[in-house]
Amino acid sequence: MRVAVLGATGAVGRTMRALLEERDFPLDEFVPLASARSEGMRLEFRGDPVTVRAAGEQWFEGIDLALVSAGGAVARRLLPGAARAGTICIDNSPAFRMDPGVPLVIPEINPEALDGHHNLIANGNCTAITALMPLGPLHRAFGLTFLVTSSYQSVSGAGWKGVTELAEQIEKLRGQEESLAHPDVDALPAGEVMGRTIAYNVVPRVERFDPEGSGFTTEELKLGNEIRKILGTPDLPVTATAVRVPVAVGHGVSVYARFSRAVTPAEARDVLDAAPGVTVMDDPSSDVFPTPIDAAGRDDVLVGRIRQTMDDDHALAFFAAGDNLRKGAALNAVQIAELVVNR
Repeated sequence: MRVAVLGATGAVGRTMRALLEERDFPLDEFVPLASARSEGMRLEFRGDPVTVRAAGEQWFEGIDLALVSAGGAVARRLLPGAARAGTICIDNSPAFRMDPGVPLVIPEINPEALDGHHNLIANGNCTAITALMPLGPLHRAFGLTFLVTSSYQSVSGAGWKGVTELAEQIEKLRGQEESLAHPDVDALPAGEVMGRTIAYNVVPRVERFDPEGSGFTTEELKLGNEIRKILGTPDLPVTATAVRVPVAVGHGVSVYARFSRAVTPAEARDVLDAAPGVTVMDDPSSDVFPTPIDAAGRDDVLVGRIRQTMDDDHALAFFAAGDNLRKGAALNAVQIAELVVNR
């Protein structure tokens, strides 16, 4: 089996390569692919050097399975032909997620969606995955009827350029912390990735505002659409707010969920304790709760702060944190690949 990572030199692509090694994925040859500017770069896989190839129009020749993290425009151009030629493509971009003919899969939540796939499979949005890992089992147990989320997304969600931008701004502002109590906002450092100052700040705009004028961002709209598709609940009301925060790796999601029957925090903890890929960190008496930095480098999504609203025994509030580069992207893609191979 020849397995490629398309976008092998990016943040998610590098994590995909590491996970193929960590999980001893059954492949005979690893093929790293990227844009022409990365052609010839030397990487290592299972102790051996490999050379990055440029992803031309016929990149898929001889490739059995490809993990793709190359952006939506590249995916739309390169993947349909590869899928028709027989290469199984697992795409991390948003290009095909809402295509009714393309399965959108979280292996622990909806593996049945892979039935009858046509060699093109969509990997979910990193924030949606972080929210759905606990919401999926809770929905199966109690029947989700209403959802409000607020996400606190790390700068690596915009790629390593986002991490660099944060680090550069922190360095520029070092020693000037007191001035931030009365800042000259126009003089503060800002970059192309975030568009606004991200150091010592939060930016309540992830991606771009909806061109249709809804007031939501494209990230917020994607979150609701993907949750509905993965859970198979097309009429589920979802309201999302997405915020970029000065964190390197790890997304946090605050969730308010209402269910069709009454549910207690203790019942929810029992369900989540038994859910694969979820770790409950919820002991307020000992100050135990999840944060993005706790989740960084881990495969499980962490869940805590599970509590019932004061006036509604059908509703719960909780906080989840996940590594956006691992379970939110690369790991989920590799797990999909494992499912495909096992089938």
